[in-house]
Amino acid sequence: MPEQYSSTGVEAGAANRNMRSIEEVRSLVGQKIELPSPPNIVMRILQAVQDDDSCFAGLAKIISADPSLTAKLLRVANSSIYGFGGRVKNIESALSILGINALKNIALSFIIVRKCQGASTSVFDFEYFWKRSVTAAVAAKMLASLRNYDSNDIFVSGLLQDIGVLVLFQHCPDSYREVLALKNSTETPGHIIERQFLGMCHAELGGALLQEWGLPESIYLPLFYHHRADCAPYHYRTGVELLNLADKISAIYHSSQSRNNVADIFQTLTSDYGLTEKEIKELIDTVATRANEVLSFFDMSGDEIRPLSEMLQDANQELGKLNCSYEQLVMDLKQAKEESSKYVGKLIDANKKYRELAYRDELTGLYNNRYFQELMEKELERSRRYEHALSLLFFDIDYFKEINDNFGHLAGDTVLRRVAEKIIQIMRGCDIVVRYGGDEFAVIMPETGREGLEVFAERIRRGIEEMIIPADQASLQVTVSVGGATFNSKNPQIDKRAMFSTADKAIYQAKGGGRNRIHIVEI
Repeated sequence: MPEQYSSTGVEAGAANRNMRSIEEVRSLVGQKIELPSPPNIVMRILQAVQDDDSCFAGLAKIISADPSLTAKLLRVANSSIYGFGGRVKNIESALSILGINALKNIALSFIIVRKCQGASTSVFDFEYFWKRSVTAAVAAKMLASLRNYDSNDIFVSGLLQDIGVLVLFQHCPDSYREVLALKNSTETPGHIIERQFLGMCHAELGGALLQEWGLPESIYLPLFYHHRADCAPYHYRTGVELLNLADKISAIYHSSQSRNNVADIFQTLTSDYGLTEKEIKELIDTVATRANEVLSFFDMSGDEIRPLSEMLQDANQELGKLNCSYEQLVMDLKQAKEESSKYVGKLIDANKKYRELAYRDELTGLYNNRYFQELMEKELERSRRYEHALSLLFFDIDYFKEINDNFGHLAGDTVLRRVAEKIIQIMRGCDIVVRYGGDEFAVIMPETGREGLEVFAERIRRGIEEMIIPADQASLQVTVSVGGATFNSKNPQIDKRAMFSTADKAIYQAKGGGRNRIHIVEI
């Protein structure tokens, strides 16, 4: 295992961040990741249940307007999870029998899962993800009833406890592939590796997301703290413990490392819940049965989850057929793990190198147009969401063709490299400098309004004008024409194309005014 990923060192670093609050995480998320917006129906449901005078009728009306959601809710209400045996005939009766909170949570579960489903790939299996999540939710609800904890809230927390994984995978796919590679090849827990790579773990991100969506803290706080129970508010620690135990039970059915959890599960259920060995086996078997039922409500296909008792029976039969010794199996496993750990570090380094090459201009070392196009979209969306200003600079070298014609292309390349170096010296660390193409450059400037844009545009113009560039026994001086566009976040119609077009027109106005000058437009 590479030294920087050793469990001891990583956990020590993570411990220093364990006291981070949800507000701090939300601030960090805002800097790194664009959180997805909640479905409109989620907002309407949450708003309806806040209105005490009309929440009963309002909630029924919202749910009834979605026939698919209504049908699923009625199936759940009549399932073994609630045990009303077909007595729930419509949404009104479901509300009166289950209560507003239970029905609200069931509805939110279906809606959020529907929004967050996607097509499985070789890297990420959405079906596996939701199967494990549903199994954990069912286990959490069953355990909650044994501890007199609100089983309706804990079901949603259990279902969504890993929703941060989906957000990380969709918004930081390259980094998250490396997280998964390290998790699969080492014994370091995934949430520890996530903090190393991303500064937060999926539980913290998921809690911040659900808080932003307006879900109650009884749902998002146990989820937020489920990888650091000792930091959770005292009255939510039972919820955190339930989520951790439910996740271990789910891992029995969905993880290759489930054997590591079985002893812990039996010990916890014996000491903290007072269950006998027989009762524990029945509980875990029932989790599989009910999870299969709930999975059908979410329209998830695939093989059914087999109860633990059947898995153990088959395992015992297979053990009797083994021809190799236990010692040989241990040696084979040790060798395979050593080889895996050895090559995963090399693979990650190679991936970083090739990804960097894909986004870098070979001549200047600046980011290239491909990276520029992707990042501009994200920065515009961030600017709209948080109502921050965003500026874009375009500039190119005046009479650059004459430099190539009179001094040769090697001299032209030297000029491009020296200009790139100068821009990097001038701009801030948060600005993104790009070689747009040829002798054209661009700079994305987050949280920068017109006044700041004008200051930096003039620094670029003057800084390059003052340069003396040695090239093939000649000393060259060049100037640039600079065009800029500032987006103040007030106009939702402004998109990437409009920003490009405005900055492009501004640079032509600067050229038309005599070159070696700047022109700024606010849109």
